Amino acid sequence: MRNVLIILFISILISAIPIGCGTAIESVPGKAEEPPPLLPSSGDYTFQRYIEDKEHTEYRVLYSKVPDSNIVQVKTVVHLGSEDSSTDTSETINFYEEKKDGIYGYIVLSEDFPSEWGADDIKKFPKTKIIAYPLEKSKRWTETIEDFDLDIAYHIRETEVEIETPADTFKDCIIIDFEEKDQDGNTLRKGSSVFAPQVGWIRHEIKEEVLKDIHKLIKINER
Repeated sequence: MRNVLIILFISILISAIPIGCGTAIESVPGKAEEPPPLLPSSGDYTFQRYIEDKEHTEYRVLYSKVPDSNIVQVKTVVHLGSEDSSTDTSETINFYEEKKDGIYGYIVLSEDFPSEWGADDIKKFPKTKIIAYPLEKSKRWTETIEDFDLDIAYHIRETEVEIETPADTFKDCIIIDFEEKDQDGNTLRKGSSVFAPQVGWIRHEIKEEVLKDIHKLIKINER
C-alpha cells in the first residue's frame, strides 16, 4: 500500500519571509482588516533529517508562487552525491493553497502530472486540509485520502508558541499533532509538526513502530 503524508515541509515543509513583516493593510472605516497570509510565498531553507537522533540527510526546501494563482509550490532538493554536484540530486514538488477555512495540500502524483502545467492543472487534483481555520487550541478534524486508503486525524495542540531552531527563533508558532490510520483503523504512524506563520514548517517529527524520524530547520539561505 502506498503511504502519503500531506505536509508543507517534507515532502517537506519553509520560506524565509520574516515573521511580523509584510505589506501594511490600509484601514478602511467599517471594513475589518484581513490578517496576512499564513503561507509563505518565497524562500530557501536547509533542513537536517535525524533518524533515531543520528544525523542522516541534509536537504533544501524552496518556496515559490505558482503564476496567476494563490498556490504555493514547495520544492525539496536532496543531494544524492557530492553537494558540489548540481546534477546528482532528487527533487520532489508539492503544492499548497490557503483558503478561508484553512490551508490545503494538493495530492499530486508525479506519474499523472503533465509536463506543461499551470495553476488550472494543479487544481484538478484532489486536496486535503492540513491546517484548519480559525486557529484554535484543541481544534480537531479528520481528512480521508481515498486514493491511499488513509484517514489522517489532526489536532492543534498549541498556538502562539515561541520555538527555537538552529536557524532562528520563531514566534506565534502552531503545533499540530497528527495520526495516520488505514481503513481498518490501524495506526500507521503519528507525530507532530511546527508551523511558523509566513515562514512554513520548521520542525516535523514522525513516529512509526520502530523508528523516530525528525526534521529540523538548520539554516535560512535566502530571505
